[in-house]
Amino acid sequence: MAYQFKFAKVMAVRENEQDRIRAEYHESMKEFERIGQQLYDKLKQKEQLIEQQASKMISGLPITEVKNFQLFLENIEKAILNLQREVMIARQNMYVKEAKLREKNLEVKKFEKIKGKDYHRYVQMQNELEMKHMDEVSIQQYMLKGN
Repeated sequence: MAYQFKFAKVMAVRENEQDRIRAEYHESMKEFERIGQQLYDKLKQKEQLIEQQASKMISGLPITEVKNFQLFLENIEKAILNLQREVMIARQNMYVKEAKLREKNLEVKKFEKIKGKDYHRYVQMQNELEMKHMDEVSIQQYMLKGN
């Protein structure tokens, strides 16, 4: 008789859920990194723009260029604020997915532990049955020799 875990189907479903949630977590991580990179790029762009403007200010600039710079800087700052919000949302989403993944990992580990104990009991029962069978065979042989 081959070993069959009584919760095999439930365990398979849990493992599939774990794989799905792991994929969702990795996607949320990629999204967080993508938005974080965009934010970094915008901050870098702002920093470079301010440096360029400072160097131009030394040699003198027309007032229209200063106004255009201010408008451009305001637009970059608005984009930075939006990206900061998006980063916060993406980070929160990533943390939620991570918590779900941890929960699923625990569930699967519980089933693996149950399966391990169940298999150990199965092996013990098989050994006991084999020992009983050996005892019966020994008794039958003894009886045959005694007659």
